[in-house]
Amino acid sequence: MIGTSIRRTIAFILSVLSILVNLEWVALPFSFYGLGGRSRILYGQYTLLQTFSFHPIGWLWWILLGLQAFAVLAVAAGVLTGLRRALRLGVFLLPAIGLLLLDAYVAFRWGTLLLWPMYVIGVIPGLLLAGSGACYLRSQ
Repeated sequence: MIGTSIRRTIAFILSVLSILVNLEWVALPFSFYGLGGRSRILYGQYTLLQTFSFHPIGWLWWILLGLQAFAVLAVAAGVLTGLRRALRLGVFLLPAIGLLLLDAYVAFRWGTLLLWPMYVIGVIPGLLLAGSGACYLRSQ
């Protein structure tokens, strides 16, 4: 049986990892994801973050990153203990679902299987944050 403090530590680690993977997802150049030929020459050095800066969806990504940071700080400070179970879970699931939907939007919008590694890496932060929420909820 895993103790309360260990679960909170695991939740904190998963939350921090979700932010790090999310930042890595938007910072990797498109050439890393397998873009080749003429497209690699034209777009290979661009990153997803640079693409987001030219599109309104970038604001959504920044908001989701802020919500991720709030989840990390909430776990670290232990301020969610007085809230109802649904609100505690919502702190983690809202940005997790948002990140998964954002990744699905990017995949649908670009519609190419050539960038499948980017779509897979984009799913990981949402899953890590959902796992963090489950660990934190079980620690209460």
